[in-house]
Amino acid sequence: MNISGSTIAALVVGGLLAIIIPIAAIIVYKRRRKDAWLISALIGAGTFLVFALILEQILHTVMLPVVSGNKILYCIYGCLAAGVFEETGRFIAYKAFMKNHRSAQNAVMMGLGHGGFEAMALLGAGLLSNALVAVNVNAVGLDVFVEQATMGNAELAETVRLQIDAIAQSGFGSIALGLFERMIAMAFHVCMSVIVYKSAQKGKFILFPAAILLHALLDSVAVMYQVGVITSLSSVYIPMVIMTAAVAVPAYKIVKSEKRVEAQ
Repeated sequence: MNISGSTIAALVVGGLLAIIIPIAAIIVYKRRRKDAWLISALIGAGTFLVFALILEQILHTVMLPVVSGNKILYCIYGCLAAGVFEETGRFIAYKAFMKNHRSAQNAVMMGLGHGGFEAMALLGAGLLSNALVAVNVNAVGLDVFVEQATMGNAELAETVRLQIDAIAQSGFGSIALGLFERMIAMAFHVCMSVIVYKSAQKGKFILFPAAILLHALLDSVAVMYQVGVITSLSSVYIPMVIMTAAVAVPAYKIVKSEKRVEAQ
């Protein structure tokens, strides 16, 4: 097997864009709002790292074997887990690390850091890793690569071959869809960060469980696609765009109202 140069190029370009776009978004926003606290973006990234990539994954090791045999339980768990961990992480971050920097503009910055790091970690790193695999497969040949990667384990070798087949079928179109999904997710994280910021204020706590439910609702279509309840990608992306646009309305109003207060 020889993985085409166009596939490798698509993987590299897509991986770099998944890293560059979030960084560029943070820089542009910082230039527009010079008083925004840049550390907010790092707190957002750290929140995703700790609550989504570490704590949530620990729970998955316990819960996934329990719910994986039941589509309904799997969907309920899959929808709620990300919402509970990520929104709780945001709420704790506002209370613990941003006491003196809680503002709508810093909430936007935090959301860019959270969603941006997610794009870098889940898509950018994955695509660049796949590009490296593709280059190595072309350099030594599929059989040699699989033998070296699996140490002769036949069962693992079959899994690796399937993964390499999937990499070989990647193209600019599929990777562009992945980038589109991550950018929508980043916009959603910005909106959620603003809403959870508001929930951290006195008398607004009800917005915190609302944020968890909104996050679960967004994830529901992706989880249903994973288990085969939804089979069309358009049936995943269209609801994602609609829901992100819907939560953008209250988030925008929160940011605008705070700007009006600042201007007075």
